[in-house]
Parts: sequence; structure tokens; C-alpha cells
Amino acid sequence: MCKRQKHPTLLTAAGLLCVAACAEPARETLSPLAIPNSPSGNFVSMSSCGASFRAISNETDSLMAAYGIGTTVDTMDVCEMWGGSDYQFQAVAIGSSENLPGFTDTVQTVTYQSGYAAGYTQTGADASGPTSVGATAFDLVRADDETRQASYDDPYYGVSSHDPSTCLQPPCAAMTVTTNIQTSDAGKSSAPAQASLYIASDTLFSKYGIVRKGVRALVNDSQELPPSMRGYRRFKSVNGDRTIVRSVDPLTQLLMEEEITLPDEIMRITHTWVKVAGGYIKTRSAYVSAQKISGRTVTSFGSIDFQNVRISDPAYAPLSLATREN
Repeated sequence: MCKRQKHPTLLTAAGLLCVAACAEPARETLSPLAIPNSPSGNFVSMSSCGASFRAISNETDSLMAAYGIGTTVDTMDVCEMWGGSDYQFQAVAIGSSENLPGFTDTVQTVTYQSGYAAGYTQTGADASGPTSVGATAFDLVRADDETRQASYDDPYYGVSSHDPSTCLQPPCAAMTVTTNIQTSDAGKSSAPAQASLYIASDTLFSKYGIVRKGVRALVNDSQELPPSMRGYRRFKSVNGDRTIVRSVDPLTQLLMEEEITLPDEIMRITHTWVKVAGGYIKTRSAYVSAQKISGRTVTSFGSIDFQNVRISDPAYAPLSLATREN
């Protein structure tokens, strides 16, 4: 089961890690489309990463456990880059405890670029694709409007969060040099035009007074509910048959919890963050899901640990958290 495809805010890049986690089903359900005059091998290597990290996913499924299939652990190195309206993405499998009898997954690298996903073996040979998966990565993971807006607001909000006082993209009011200051007839300095433009352009998603980028876009069109027992602010969003309640820490303004309700499933997700210079880095997302399948309830538990997270997109302020090896 690839639940992460339905719940993209669980991961960075609007949930693109699901491409790697679900490489086999994608090959079976999508028809390959060749890219004219562009060898698929060009997808294998990305020259730079806006965000990079190691993701270790664990998943236990009560239905699979009944057949002797226990917890599945997968480790991937992920590289992604925001291009202004879409992501470029690459995940390389480092290790797996794949335990399906008689099944061998030959895909080691999965990539996404410009509407196409592709899989490659350890030697770099084509394993699948390129395959058309939609106009953008948002279509691939069925992202809702809130998720799309959050990605435009802060493309790497899934694994990192700059402090509101941090300038993400200059020019910024705090970074304006004094040579731009204009002097009035009375001899008093007025605010630089550059600063005024920055402030005016940063009034988006201000409905609830949340200034942390990414988070403010996720909740701006939601309905605020009474606080949770832990004191988190809660915001309810309804899209078709899916209801999401997002919980935000009122002090840090970080996204801490999500509850997704579908006609046949309820999933609860908790996020763990660590403070670093200039902001926060996410270290874990854990979830529990209860889903109705053929009249019975199937319970799944899972988590994704993020290691060695580094934000190095030159258009944004750097953030990083090195993880010690055991």
C-alpha cells in the first residue's frame, strides 16, 4: 500500500518520496511514453540539490502481518530542486528489507522531471519509463490546493522551516543597504522603496496571523477549530471526500500534527522538529492509519526518519542538520 501518495504533506517535495516507495505499482499501471530526442539516461544524475537528505521509512501493516510479512524498512538518499513551478527529484535506494517471497525489485534509482518519472537499475540501465505521470509533480501525488500553495510559499517546507525573521529571497527589508535610503525635504530618512516592496509582497496568507512560510499557506483557507488538548491551534480543510485537520504549535508556528479522514480511512501523522541556526529541520514523521478493506479494519503504522538534511538551494537561506552515525 502506498498511503503516502494520498497524503503528500507527510513528505517534502509534496510527497515525491512516494515515487520511490511505489515504483513497482507505477510500472504496472502507467503506459511508458518516450521522450523525443532525450535519452532517459539523462535523468539519472542531478547536478545540484536544493534539498538533500537520507530517508529511512518503516511500515507495519496488520493485513500483511497475517501472511507473515513484518515491518518493511527502506533507506533512500533523496535529492530535489524547486524550479519555480515544479520540482526535479531523484531517490536512490541504499537498502531495503523487502520481504515479499519470490519478489526482486531491480529498481535502485527513481527520478522525476518535467512530468515524467523513470526507474533505473544499479548499472544505470532503464528499469521503467520514462513514464508520463502528469503535468507537474503535484499531479503525480494528487496534491490539494493548500499543498501547492505551501510549496510555492516555501518549496522545502516538508523537511525544513526558516524562522520568520529569516529572509528567504532577497531583497528583504532587513538586508537593504543604506545607500538606497531616500531623504525627505525635512532631512529625515524615509523607508527604502526596496523594503516597502518586500513588505507589500509578503502579506499573503495572513488570515490567521501565522507568519511561518509554508505553514501559513497550508491553513489560510481553512476553518479554525478550538485548540487541541496539547494547546495546538487546529485548522480544518475539506476537499471533496477528504477532511484534513492540521495542528500548529502557537509558539513556533510549526506544523506538528495532521489528521486525514476519508470515507474508508483515518490517518494521524505527527512531526518532530529540531532547532538549528536560522530555523528548524524535520527529523521524523510518524503515522498510524486505520482503513476499511472488505469489511475489516486494517491498521498500519509507519515512520520516516530524515537524516543529514541540507537546504542548499542558492535562492534560499541555507539550513542543515548533520546526523551522527551510530
